[in-house]
Amino acid sequence: MTKITKLTQLEVGLYQDAKSNNMTFSQLMNDLLRKGDIDESLARPGVTNSHGQSVDAYQQLLAAANIRTKGDFANTGGAFLDDPNNRVLFPEYVARTYRDAERDAVNVLQIGDLVSTRVGIDGTAYRTGIINSGQEKDLEFGRVAQLGEMAVYSIVLADKAVNALKYGGVLRMSYEAVRRAKLPILNRYLAKIARAQGRRKVKQGLNVALNGDGNANPAPASTAVAGAVFTFADIIALQMDGLKNGVQFTGITGDSTTLAELLALDVFTAPGATARGADFRDNGNWPSILGMTPKMAVSDSALEGSKKLMAFDTANGLEEFYENGSEIVESERLITSQFENVAISEVVGWAKPDVQAFRTKQHA
Repeated sequence: MTKITKLTQLEVGLYQDAKSNNMTFSQLMNDLLRKGDIDESLARPGVTNSHGQSVDAYQQLLAAANIRTKGDFANTGGAFLDDPNNRVLFPEYVARTYRDAERDAVNVLQIGDLVSTRVGIDGTAYRTGIINSGQEKDLEFGRVAQLGEMAVYSIVLADKAVNALKYGGVLRMSYEAVRRAKLPILNRYLAKIARAQGRRKVKQGLNVALNGDGNANPAPASTAVAGAVFTFADIIALQMDGLKNGVQFTGITGDSTTLAELLALDVFTAPGATARGADFRDNGNWPSILGMTPKMAVSDSALEGSKKLMAFDTANGLEEFYENGSEIVESERLITSQFENVAISEVVGWAKPDVQAFRTKQHA
């Protein structure tokens, strides 16, 4: 590849190169920077900001184009539109803003809490591998006598394939609106869409975690609680059930009503509660519960009104699969449509390889 020495060499074809290598535009730029294919007048390896944070190739290219995205002196969308050399940077700007907004929720369950692995696939149908055993204890190695046969633990494909589906929408803005809007304001519009899609992903992923992916693998349920509210002993029992099946739960979730019961437990709210409880009372920082991070499930999820808590183990969670080449932002169309229609879409689905990674407990 010809070394990139000026911004005029950035063209829409680079998005196709990234797509063919299963990369984002930013990842491709970082790869080119690592190989020395971007001139140091545009970007340099190892650059950090005033906070010591790494500044990647794309951010440096924005700086080289004199585009400021934040602060009192942030540019308007015209910084991308008015200079033809900068237009190719806009689709990735939209995509990065979208991705970052999906991850900025606090105390609210996100799809990353439920997913352990992302897998790119060709096509839309996916079958995960599952261990052909019922309980974790069945996987323990046994003593093998001399010349004896060792036990076999089989990993087989799930009976039913899970399909990835396409989701998307269009943010429609007039040319003048984009051109005149400050980039932080444009970020707000994009973030609003991203958060809505984030909620949709959580609801769909949570439904798979609870009810399975069609392969007879719903989350197992611990013994129901007789009382009207959860006690600390109930949470201990839920964690123990996970440990007995070889799972160390990292988080716990429920709808707003059910999760509020946990946060109102005396261990956090009583005057003599722990330091973490005091911090919670003073600053609103939610305390971990037996090492599990509490996260509220979004409204209208499968947990809404169920009176259930669900503990989860992120490290052994869902597999999120996506179609290779399915773009978040249709780059070429965005550039040629004068930026008036920002089409955002993705082809994605979720599979559940480990049934024990999620467990519920319900009260009356």
